[in-house]
Amino acid sequence: MREITGLPQKLAQKIARLFLLFALSACSYHDLSPDFPTQAKSMQAESFSCCADPEKFYPDPIARLGLIWGDTIGAELAQAAYGDYDDGEYPGKLTGKTEAHERITALLRPLDLLVISNKSYFLGRLMPGQFSHSLIYVGTEAQLRAAGLWSLPEIVPYHDQIRAGNIYLEAATPEVQLTSIAKAYEVDKVVAMRPTLSGADKRQAITRIFASLGKPFNYSMDLDPSHDSFVCTGLIDYAMPGLNLTRRELYGRTTILPDDLASQAIRGDKLDVITYVIGTDEGHTRRSTFALMVDIAAYWGVPTPDQSE
Repeated sequence: MREITGLPQKLAQKIARLFLLFALSACSYHDLSPDFPTQAKSMQAESFSCCADPEKFYPDPIARLGLIWGDTIGAELAQAAYGDYDDGEYPGKLTGKTEAHERITALLRPLDLLVISNKSYFLGRLMPGQFSHSLIYVGTEAQLRAAGLWSLPEIVPYHDQIRAGNIYLEAATPEVQLTSIAKAYEVDKVVAMRPTLSGADKRQAITRIFASLGKPFNYSMDLDPSHDSFVCTGLIDYAMPGLNLTRRELYGRTTILPDDLASQAIRGDKLDVITYVIGTDEGHTRRSTFALMVDIAAYWGVPTPDQSE
């Protein structure tokens, strides 16, 4: 059949797929219980967890169909979703706020991690949770030299990029790539975290992330055991396996949610919170670890004693 409802078939299919993603993004909203403020006061950092029943926000058949399409047409959908920002800035309450960017970056050391939230565009609302993406801080030339990592063979080809300010690394559409400070912070919220790594762990991590540059983004959001493609959290898991990040099954796929990284850092389990910063209409503000707990619990609900981590 050449046309559907008067539209060329390919165009009609694209519209249908985008409609599906809009529908999924709408499902990700949630209602707070009237008892939430009282329940939240009982939360303790050392036992904090999140993400129970991660499939509850999306209808199973629709979610599975979306993941199947992610395998086959992810790049096309990403272009449709992000294409308007290719030559400009992504919306976000921290976008363009260089004072905030510099303050956060000044706290970081090579291989620190970020989880970010950007609900300003609809794909930012598809990942279940308060946070939707993760990045790895590579570090400046001076920091890498001080750490004895600057001359590693995997890093040498990227010296010019690092010197140019591309000091964050991410698995994002279309591939694993280095990115600038300004691009890294085109977001609404940022949690910076420090992993507990030995010297050998750091060398393995930096080697693995730089060797992964150019590998394709995994649009189906699962963990590729062959390491030929990466979802953002999957790259961290591959680079730093000793962190023992929480894996979850979502609609037949094994993945790692950014909210689980933040929750692990709140507990101080091989990750520690460095800072939590949110953008405001006037600028930015730094918030407490307890505020981070409240924000995550506002999405998932206050964790119960028997909730698995």
